[in-house]
Amino acid sequence: MVVSSNAAKRIVDDILLSSDEILAISVIDKKGNILAAKSKESFKEAFRVTEDGDRYGATLAIGILSLVNEVKDMFGEAQAIITIHKNCKLMLLPRPSHDILVGLVLQPSVSAEDYNIANQVEILSADALKSSK
Repeated sequence: MVVSSNAAKRIVDDILLSSDEILAISVIDKKGNILAAKSKESFKEAFRVTEDGDRYGATLAIGILSLVNEVKDMFGEAQAIITIHKNCKLMLLPRPSHDILVGLVLQPSVSAEDYNIANQVEILSADALKSSK
């Protein structure tokens, strides 16, 4: 299923508004194109980001997922890729049924390792895709 730009924007808006723990989000297609991206003002101030979206970051996300999936025969496909940084956590959520990746920047205090954030993103993105048809 191909996700349209309008559907991606709805996913971004719905997810970003759903939680104070999510600072920024991007929806990336399997070719590394950013379909939609948005961040909260607090993210822009903290990380000195002037605009949403970054072509280079999307390409890296695709590369990271490819690298992690090198062991999928042994462990299965990645459900989430999480990195912990000094001032935030990054989470990459593959949505293979829609050929997209959802990238999140989270507050550093978030327990990204449990399934709450991933489940929330899955439900909200599915709802946004259904309502955009």
